[in-house]
Amino acid sequence: MTRFRLVPGSSTISTEMRSSMHPIIAETRALVGTIDGELDEDGVPRFELEHGASLQLAVGTMKSGHRLQDMEMQRRLDVRRYPQIEVVVDRAGQASRPGRYRASVKVTAHGRTRSFDEDFSMQVEGRRLVIEGEHTFDMRDFDVNPPNFLALKVHPEVRVRARIVAEQDGP
Repeated sequence: MTRFRLVPGSSTISTEMRSSMHPIIAETRALVGTIDGELDEDGVPRFELEHGASLQLAVGTMKSGHRLQDMEMQRRLDVRRYPQIEVVVDRAGQASRPGRYRASVKVTAHGRTRSFDEDFSMQVEGRRLVIEGEHTFDMRDFDVNPPNFLALKVHPEVRVRARIVAEQDGP
């Protein structure tokens, strides 16, 4: 099985939440992990063979550029107790649209694990994989209540966008 390692600083996770005043956008590049699987000679994934992925995100690295908002989100996420978000993909396959794939994903955040299926795109660039996808979560599913800052009321839905860049291990 071929292993691909995330390239430090090249992958991004961004979140977007709506509020009563303006969108709240945060981002991090502190994503680590591995993707395992095989590609055929044309760079097409061979999902009939063993495959999967395991990714970790340091919660404290998510920044919106607004210090008070970041402090409140980190407090609500209880970063000291739950410093990482873990993502595991244990199954993937061809999606209904050409050039798209569908993965079964488990996300563990704030001590809670939730599963979902979602579509993603994947490009092979030499020895690198570039994977992009997004999913909308309800933060209450992870036992996190939406913050309120004075007159700012945050909605519980969080759109998460991922751009994952991984490079093949070995020669």
